[in-house]
Amino acid sequence: MEVVVRAHKDAMVIDLHGRLDFAARWDLKAVLKQCCLTEPEHLIINLSGLSYVDSTGLGFLILTYIRFTGMQRRMSWIQPRGPVKTLVDNLNLSTMVPIYATEQEAITPVG
Repeated sequence: MEVVVRAHKDAMVIDLHGRLDFAARWDLKAVLKQCCLTEPEHLIINLSGLSYVDSTGLGFLILTYIRFTGMQRRMSWIQPRGPVKTLVDNLNLSTMVPIYATEQEAITPVG
């Protein structure tokens, strides 16, 4: 899996590309740990580049969301595509995690 971290004036954006599985979660964990130490308010995880996620990877994302928001910070996801989108939709994760179609929507949510 490839992880790209980009700073935006209103958020930190993490782009995920490839497969998020048991092995890849360790790379992501190291990046997220660093972001949690430096990102003051809003973290956006861009799932649109993921081609696959297993139960370990998805569980890790959800646990990260719970921990990050527990620190009174904001986390949003950008909608995945293909089979990962189907999984996220079937699990109805948008009732728990704010999921946006685009980065711009995540940065400046309506309402």
